[in-house]
Amino acid sequence: MSSGSIRWKLNEIMARHRIKGKDLAEYLGITPNSVSLLKKATLLPEISGERWVQLCAGINELSQINERITPFDMVEYVENQSSNTGANISSKNSSTEAKAPDKSSQKRKTNAA
Repeated sequence: MSSGSIRWKLNEIMARHRIKGKDLAEYLGITPNSVSLLKKATLLPEISGERWVQLCAGINELSQINERITPFDMVEYVENQSSNTGANISSKNSSTEAKAPDKSSQKRKTNAA
């Protein structure tokens, strides 16, 4: 059985419509930090239906382009890769990816200096 996730695209929508976080925050009556947290989410956050309506209204009101959005524009269904395909992809990437040093080796270098 295949499963997937729902990708949250608020950050992309705000960028395309040239909307600043502080402006949307003011429109919604929330803090800019709250908008920042919503923008940073990659998976669909738990928000009420009322907040969905407010987000759409705010984006449509503040938009710098003539393109209206709906809640469907803010999400995208992403089907997960099968386990075999994922294994092949990860094995290819693992040989070329740079790995970050662990913190214990960094401490030793700092103490030695």
